[in-house]
Amino acid sequence: MSQSLLLLTRAEIERLVPLDEAIRAVEGAFLEFGRGNALLFPVIRERIDPYGGFFGVKAGYLASRGWLGYKGGGFWASNRERGLAGHQSVIALYDPETGVPRALMDGNYLTVVRTGAAGAIAARYLARQNSHVAAIIGSGVQGRIQLAALREVLPIEEVRCFDARQESSRALAEAAGQSGLRARCCPSARAAVEGADVVVTATPSFQPVISDQWISPGTHINAMGADTRGKQELDPLILARAKVVVDYLAQAREIGECQHAFRAGLLASVHAELGQIVAGLAPGRETETEITVFDSTGIALQDLAVADLACRAAQACGAGLAVQLD
Repeated sequence: MSQSLLLLTRAEIERLVPLDEAIRAVEGAFLEFGRGNALLFPVIRERIDPYGGFFGVKAGYLASRGWLGYKGGGFWASNRERGLAGHQSVIALYDPETGVPRALMDGNYLTVVRTGAAGAIAARYLARQNSHVAAIIGSGVQGRIQLAALREVLPIEEVRCFDARQESSRALAEAAGQSGLRARCCPSARAAVEGADVVVTATPSFQPVISDQWISPGTHINAMGADTRGKQELDPLILARAKVVVDYLAQAREIGECQHAFRAGLLASVHAELGQIVAGLAPGRETETEITVFDSTGIALQDLAVADLACRAAQACGAGLAVQLD
């Protein structure tokens, strides 16, 4: 029996996977994970010297949806100097019954949109529902999608942007202003964070960029940048006094924002995994004054959810290129 592999480019995927549908798909993946119906395999995440890159593989399986596959790729900060995107990856899907490869696709846009979706889902359950002011720390590609995702679930009216590269925060503020938000480029992370309802960190930092002293009662933080041993964006004292939610505890303890608080003895446990909250097995925000933190390391089910969404959309409209494997 002849087998074909569906190939999808980034341009095709951008047309096939809108943000709102990605949020629904990823929330469904977290729901299944929270119910214990999915498998996540051990993550590979290693530095590639002498190039300063980080390469990893995240793989998983969800029998009820027929999802089996992995994302392989990583981040090379030096790519900016070459005119390339820092994040480089592909996603492969397999038929779980036969092991036959089903699809291979660009993973760069799907990583952006699935991470944005996770931020939206966390904000829906953990932020105050009348949150109007967002601070975006790290104004690159991920900062942009995080702001767009917040606007899908919260009544954001104002955004404050900060990035180590001022031109990036200025560009995001200008784009946000043109979309109808009150927006400004801030001279420091502190100026952006203080008084914000929701704070998003989306940086490649290996040291804290947010101080505990800047965080007011009731603030929600989406910590999206730490996904590697040593990475860090938050003062660990923030986690010590916050309700901490993770995407996957075993992973967050090793490569997430939580790694530092656990090792310092400031955090003995977390409140819940996000999937448990989505599944109704643990509460989300319970008071207007509690500080909440979502530690996002990125799990394979997010990638598989949006990749499957892209495949089904492509099959429905005849997009992509089918390549015979035998």
